[in-house]
Amino acid sequence: MVRAALAAAENASWCAAVCPGGRFGPRAWTHPRRTPRYYPDAVTLDPSATAADVLPFVDGSSGCSVKDSFATLELPGFSVLFEATWIACGPGVPEPGWQRTASPWGPSVALLSRGENAVVAHRGDGVVGLSNFTGPDEGWPGAVAAVAAAFPGAPVAGYEHGDALEVALAHGARPLGPLRVWVR
Repeated sequence: MVRAALAAAENASWCAAVCPGGRFGPRAWTHPRRTPRYYPDAVTLDPSATAADVLPFVDGSSGCSVKDSFATLELPGFSVLFEATWIACGPGVPEPGWQRTASPWGPSVALLSRGENAVVAHRGDGVVGLSNFTGPDEGWPGAVAAVAAAFPGAPVAGYEHGDALEVALAHGARPLGPLRVWVR
């Protein structure tokens, strides 16, 4: 059974793959330098994480972002960029036509597309992360199935917010818990 902590750990390992040079501490993954756009400078791994587990290990200047995986942090000087929900998905019904392209991050990452739809899958420990879904909403179930097929036997998890969360839930995703992204 997928839990928010497992989804958060997968998400942190995805960030670590895209942003080399970070460090895994007992309650957070952090990066000492600013990460690329759309990637946080820290991801909490435990609901008991505090600002002390994060802020000393990141560049806390303007633009710093922290993924508060359990919506439990208080970060003075930061504001909430958005709130989202961890979700468990699938496995979905396979659809023909999904293509896998080579990934610069190696075999643990699948870049999948079909027509206007695309999605990224990352194999973490015990779960496959689904992220960066694009295209028409009706492509969501096929994207979930493509992610599950790319890494058979592992549950699929991710997070969404706003209209994208509503689409995922309407197509059978189960909510696992809240998260927040903070920015300075």
